Amino acid sequence: MLSKAASLIGSPRLWLQDDLLRRLFKNAAMLFSGSMVASALGLVSLALTARALGAERLGVLVLITTYVLIMDRLVNFQSWQAIIKFGADALEEKRTDDFKALVRFGFLLDAGTAVLGAALAACVAWFVGQWQGWDREVVLMAALYSLTILFHVNGTPTGVLRLFDRFHLVAYQNVIAASIKLVGVSAAFWFDAGLWTFLVVWAVTDIVGNAVLVVLAIRELRARSLLPSLRRKGREVSALFHGIWGFALSSNANTALRSAIRETDILVTGALLGPAGAGLFRIVKSFASVLGKIADPLYASAYPEMARLVSSGRLPEFRSYSLRASVLSGAAGLALFAGVFVCSYPALQLAFGAEYTAAYWPMVVYMLAYVVWFFFYPLSGAVLAFGKPTASLVILLISSAFYYPLLVALTKSYGLLGASLACVIFYVAWAAMMFFVVAKEYSLRTSAQALSDQQVQSV
Repeated sequence: MLSKAASLIGSPRLWLQDDLLRRLFKNAAMLFSGSMVASALGLVSLALTARALGAERLGVLVLITTYVLIMDRLVNFQSWQAIIKFGADALEEKRTDDFKALVRFGFLLDAGTAVLGAALAACVAWFVGQWQGWDREVVLMAALYSLTILFHVNGTPTGVLRLFDRFHLVAYQNVIAASIKLVGVSAAFWFDAGLWTFLVVWAVTDIVGNAVLVVLAIRELRARSLLPSLRRKGREVSALFHGIWGFALSSNANTALRSAIRETDILVTGALLGPAGAGLFRIVKSFASVLGKIADPLYASAYPEMARLVSSGRLPEFRSYSLRASVLSGAAGLALFAGVFVCSYPALQLAFGAEYTAAYWPMVVYMLAYVVWFFFYPLSGAVLAFGKPTASLVILLISSAFYYPLLVALTKSYGLLGASLACVIFYVAWAAMMFFVVAKEYSLRTSAQALSDQQVQSV
């Protein structure tokens, strides 16, 4: 079995000569560099906020921003996956006008769902406040902070920049947004400001960061003469791109649910352990997300390449590319886990103070979930490249069905350590089911391709 696996991924000495892998890690490195700088700046901002507000008020701020983020992910459309999937096909076939129509469709969809998301989040804040035990002032804070969703029209800009391999621009945007946030938080810390000031700073920097991303995408489209007119009416996008609505809805639901799962544990811990527990868990996730800042850029870089390989029918290259990317990134994830394991305790104590060192062991366990993601992130891109977002959504729903009861039970029994363990179990179950779907779809496609080749040869 080991020899068969080795034959699939090829000799490691040849990997550095693989143009696709080189491009993957080049693009991922650009995103990673920006993400790591932004993450470091974000941790400093979080540390200053924690020291200024204390555990209880930090927890309130974390619960408000987490709630709005979840509502944004659930309602606001993440169109970037459809832009990459169908945009790659249109560009491959030189259908410039169709690509412009796709971009126009994406921008309008982003804007419409942003308005819907902001309105819904503001209205639902009262009900969430009742569940969390918020007073009227905190509910008002959550409702006002919900208005930041109006500016979350970043799905199409993200897809455009990734499709054209402009990953360095995404990295710049991350650093710009994090730098602005650090300046604002530092000023609030210096003047010993209260919770309202910190909430406004977080809101303004969120708005500015999204605006920068939109500007960068518009400049890129204009430079390539691909910027559509939003006023111009064209053919229905469903007529130009068969199956786009089904793909967009399923992939968006999948992304929204996965993002919500990443954040709802904060609300669960807040309900079970109080605001201080939620604040501590945010620190757990912020430190552990150092690994995610590397794994997520790898996925963002790999998916467009996978979409292009599948669109052009290069299935053997697709398989080799996916397996090699998995092995290399998984090994990197294990090495990084070891490094963070050693360094994070003194870093916690130095940055946040002794009262926050209780986050150490929950953070170590939580990082194991990211290690699983390091090894198996190509599965997510493979399912979308095969045009099977519904299968991914079903798997996520099944995984979630047992995740939330497990999260509640383990959090009640073991506190934050149990919440972290529930996340690891969730990712392992998800990876096992995704692997089965990808292997089956790949087998079906290769068989169909071989049969087609035989028919052509016989003719």
